[in-house]
Amino acid sequence: MPDPLRAPARLRRFALALCLVLVLPAAGFAAGDDLKLNLCKQVLSRMLCKKVSEFGYVGKLDEGVYVISVFYASKNSEMLCAVTSDGQVILQDRTWRAMRRVVPYEPDSEGRCLVANYSSPECPNKGLIKACPAKGPQDAKEQVKETFWVRPVPKILEEEYKAMSGREQQNATAPPPPAEGGEK
Repeated sequence: MPDPLRAPARLRRFALALCLVLVLPAAGFAAGDDLKLNLCKQVLSRMLCKKVSEFGYVGKLDEGVYVISVFYASKNSEMLCAVTSDGQVILQDRTWRAMRRVVPYEPDSEGRCLVANYSSPECPNKGLIKACPAKGPQDAKEQVKETFWVRPVPKILEEEYKAMSGREQQNATAPPPPAEGGEK
């Protein structure tokens, strides 16, 4: 006869194991994975001449190895994409395994983005493939600083003059503050 006091312990262990199974795949996706996955999707996009939005992330098999889904050759297909540390993106169709491509990549001059040069005869897009990390608030501040000085100086002075004269006019036309203890 089962011990009624042990049943809740088994149930707790099962619930803990279930939580770990559901949480671990999400925790295994690091920030660098976003950049590598973006590079994989862009290279696949160029290779199959499809939009990047048509590719879906299925899972991660190992460090730098991703499974990406796409509708290809009249059926849903899964592609394996490995981004190696020695500068190669290796793509292989998981379903057929007949298609395999190796595309070299390298970091850009700033070391933030990954750049690959790949073109497909079927796809009219021939430019460089550039995968960069998502921009954060710090990047937006740097962009504002860069674009400020790119403009011609007379334009900067004109904008500053308008901003200053707008404040002066606002102060001059503002109603005077109510007097304390005044008439009712």
